[in-house]
Amino acid sequence: MASALQSNKKSHKRKSEAGSGQSDLQVIVEDPSTSAGPAFVNFPSVRPSKNTPFTIYTRDVGSSSDITKQHTLIAGETEDVEFFSTNRDHNLNTEGSDCQYLPALYDPSTGSVHIHPSTPLYLLTHGVKRLRSSVNAQLLDKQAHWKTQRNDLGETFGTRKAKTQIRAEERNKVDVGAMQGVKGHLMGSIPELAVNDGPVLANESIPTPNLTTSDPTEVYPRDSLISSQEWSSIDVKALQQAEDDDSRQKALPWRRKLGWFHSRIRYFNSLEDKTVRRTQLRYIFYLSTLCLLRENAAVLSKLSAAELPNKFPNVPSQLLDGIIKRFAEPKEKRYVITEKSHVKLLAWICVLYLHVGGFSVDTSRVASDLKMDKTKIENMFKNVGCTVNMDTPAERERKGISMAEASASRKAVLKAPVVFPRQKTRGPTRR
Repeated sequence: MASALQSNKKSHKRKSEAGSGQSDLQVIVEDPSTSAGPAFVNFPSVRPSKNTPFTIYTRDVGSSSDITKQHTLIAGETEDVEFFSTNRDHNLNTEGSDCQYLPALYDPSTGSVHIHPSTPLYLLTHGVKRLRSSVNAQLLDKQAHWKTQRNDLGETFGTRKAKTQIRAEERNKVDVGAMQGVKGHLMGSIPELAVNDGPVLANESIPTPNLTTSDPTEVYPRDSLISSQEWSSIDVKALQQAEDDDSRQKALPWRRKLGWFHSRIRYFNSLEDKTVRRTQLRYIFYLSTLCLLRENAAVLSKLSAAELPNKFPNVPSQLLDGIIKRFAEPKEKRYVITEKSHVKLLAWICVLYLHVGGFSVDTSRVASDLKMDKTKIENMFKNVGCTVNMDTPAERERKGISMAEASASRKAVLKAPVVFPRQKTRGPTRR
């Protein structure tokens, strides 16, 4: 026997004699293949028709090894029966995995035999599709029967704790068959969750804003802060006629002396428009009243209705009744300011600071007036729709202040249309 090499293929020549003539037979072994090609299958029992399609699947996707060394499976199906291999899927050392047949094709025109080495052998089994549900039902019935027998033994010979557990499991058992009839009604009663990708709306702890206006003075109109009856009851003649800061201070409900309050009163008294002058002075009087209510929040629950006017000097009874009902909650014939109502009161105070300050307020001044942390005040101004920023480089240069000084005195500015910050949501606590 002689051998010859052709284009990456193994070839062998064998001389044969027939009568008086001689001819050479060339054997060519093809290169191993990593992809699907011809395959041998063995049907132990049921044999499908010739037009039944089969597909080869591999677990080693992208592998460079021979197809006979990969974990593969061949499968096909008809209307009633499905066929699948069992010998080459998981392990290559199962029955039939070490057996291999090599297909060969003889070409008489060239006198050559082509052998394909990458031809796996599959041992096939079959399953009837209609028996799937019955097999599962038998398995479930077997498990239910086993559990019933186990519970019977537990009721007879079990401990008290085991019997209690068995009864608890029976009470918590859900009858799936009985729930099928009401499934549609339950699903229909559950409302769909509406996903809102639009602008963030205001919450109930702040005055009702006007979301469509482009004028900052109209974002929080007077009607959203105070009723018309309470507004009309505020008398500001004493503030208009006061000649010095001491007399102005005595005309205000909140007796704490603040330079910013008096500077704003002097500015408003200098206005020529009497309507604007009276309106702004009423805003200052209302702001002073709410600041006094916040200062008396701790002792409010100890005061009876007859004692309230003594703690709120210069406050009209109509205005006092209105703020008590708006910012306090009744408790055993008295009133108390809860944490939620305190947040609401603080939001009203911040909005009134904006009205009095021309809708641009120094947050550090407000924090100093209310004796609160500056960060909490800035967050409250953000909640009512303000932007809190420090002065720009041009403004710092004009005022002659440094970066540290500008950072310590940030400004809350209300712009329109108003935009509220998105509320942060927390997930479940990790344990």
